[in-house]
Amino acid sequence: MTSEPGLLAFVTKGLLFLTMAVCVVVPHSFQVPTAGLILVTAFFAVLGLKRSPWLDKLMLTYYAGTAVTAFYLWLGYTNGAPREAFSQVLLVYIISPLLWWLIGASLMQRVGQDKLIRWLILLTWLALASVVLFFYAFLTFGKDSVRFLTEDANVNVQGGFAGASMLVYGSLIFLSGSYFAEPTMVRSRVARLIFPAALIVCAITSGRSAFILAIPIGALVGLALRSGLAVAMSEAERKQTSLLPILLVLVAGVGGLMVLSLIFAQIDLRLIVNLFWDKLTSGGGDVRVEQARALWEGIERSYGLGQGHGLGVRYLRSDEFPWRYELIPLASMLRVGIMGTAVYLSPFILYAALLSQRFAERRITRNDIYFAGGFFSVAVAAFTNPYIESFIFQWMFFVPVIALGIDLLPNQVPHRS
Repeated sequence: MTSEPGLLAFVTKGLLFLTMAVCVVVPHSFQVPTAGLILVTAFFAVLGLKRSPWLDKLMLTYYAGTAVTAFYLWLGYTNGAPREAFSQVLLVYIISPLLWWLIGASLMQRVGQDKLIRWLILLTWLALASVVLFFYAFLTFGKDSVRFLTEDANVNVQGGFAGASMLVYGSLIFLSGSYFAEPTMVRSRVARLIFPAALIVCAITSGRSAFILAIPIGALVGLALRSGLAVAMSEAERKQTSLLPILLVLVAGVGGLMVLSLIFAQIDLRLIVNLFWDKLTSGGGDVRVEQARALWEGIERSYGLGQGHGLGVRYLRSDEFPWRYELIPLASMLRVGIMGTAVYLSPFILYAALLSQRFAERRITRNDIYFAGGFFSVAVAAFTNPYIESFIFQWMFFVPVIALGIDLLPNQVPHRS
């Protein structure tokens, strides 16, 4: 990490932690203050930030994406896109990504991967605690007790189903995928059993298919990448690291289900599994299938060239924001075309390329696996959830990309064991 003297380093690190804490634990509960916090943190992040080859590459992809956004924003505006769409696209596609690139680089240079992961594990505990408190407050004191967290607060534990309208589930998609990819990041043996059990129970009672799916995705990412761990590891360490996650998932899964059946006798696990499987095999449900069909028709009408930002299709997902959709890949191709979507994907293509290169060279670290588990979990979730279009949730996509290039950032000593 950079050795930065005095008050500036203290304030910047404090702002970085506060920003991550708010965006992870109470996302979208206080949107205007959170936006101000992100802006202030990015300002302090710039002070003392050092250039690097990896950051330069990522900024080139940002400039290219900004050019694409500017052109298709103009195209949409000239074809009748509302002014509100203009301002939202400007925030989500131009301003917010820049702020998160700066914050992500500052996290790596000032905090480092190891400490950031410790922060995220702590925030996972806090996120899980917030879910427990939300359920308790709603079921005990009613909707008004949790309205400050979300206007549409709701908990449903009837008819064998369990679910709640909590925005923190978005953060937990990343955090659960990260943990199940690399469980050894949690040091305590007792916590290694409690942690996955708590995540499994939380996922099952969330009513969110993307959250449930993040657990096997994270485990599979970890299983796939573990053979590319740094050559310096001994064979015994490699075997232990390979077997431990599988055993933990099995033990925690059984324990979590037992706890769930004891606490919520009215929950029907078979019903939840069947609902999850039906939604998974149907492409996200009838609503998303119809949405996908309408978006694809719009893509065909524009010959894959893009019709512009701020314009919708015949299918309305939201009366208030008719240009917004949940299926981000298709929505992106509708707005900016196939080539524009490829430009938007360019930082993530660089990420996948560098990850593949390190895997082939057996230079993968446990930190890399942790971040990759979270990234690929939210990447899959982006096919049915617009998390990347939220300025608060964009950290889940940009921070892992920055983190992979940690040894290409100045004054950093990456953790290889």
